[in-house]
Amino acid sequence: MISNSDIIEKTKPAFEGFTSYLQVFFCLMIASFIAGAPSSIYEAASGNPLFFELNYGEPLAFTNESIVVSSIILLVVFYLSASIQVGISLFCLNIYNGKGVNFSTLFGSFNTFKPLAVTILLTLILGVGFILLIIPGIILGLMYSQAYYILAEEPNIEVLEALKKSEKMMKGKKEQLFMLTLRAILYFILGVFTLFIWWIWLVPRYSVAFAGFYEELKKDFNN
Repeated sequence: MISNSDIIEKTKPAFEGFTSYLQVFFCLMIASFIAGAPSSIYEAASGNPLFFELNYGEPLAFTNESIVVSSIILLVVFYLSASIQVGISLFCLNIYNGKGVNFSTLFGSFNTFKPLAVTILLTLILGVGFILLIIPGIILGLMYSQAYYILAEEPNIEVLEALKKSEKMMKGKKEQLFMLTLRAILYFILGVFTLFIWWIWLVPRYSVAFAGFYEELKKDFNN
């Protein structure tokens, strides 16, 4: 499999000048905003967080809001964010493969509950991993990191099969993805010192680079 530097280099032809970076950046920002909108709207309207209230010097406590209402809203948020995450995966894969920017791709996965099921399972798996220790949680996160890309390309695949396929594909490749992630985090931290202006380049470039990692991983896995 090619190196992370080569993957990032291969994203360059996908972006034709500043306008293309700006276009992809705003597409991704709009999708992310829509994914988290229900919880934000609820909290703004009610004046309370969904589940927990955190007051300095006091123990963590449940809010007075109905657990049923909070759970329903949380499921809606999970459904939106999971479906849009699959859409973002396909959106970025298309850009990496030279198919251009198609905004509607971001919202093309709302016809199934598979993304929601994957998100719930991943939340439970990663939750257990991080409770045990941070390192097992990171390993599990890397192991199942390709599930959304798999769902994006194979919408008919079963949920557990998508997770198993991600696990198989990531065998021996977790360190490379971890290093790519660290590289992205470092640049995003440095981007803060540019008043986030550098993020206009970083968000599109690394979103497509992670999709490129999957694309190159898939080629390596199929050979």
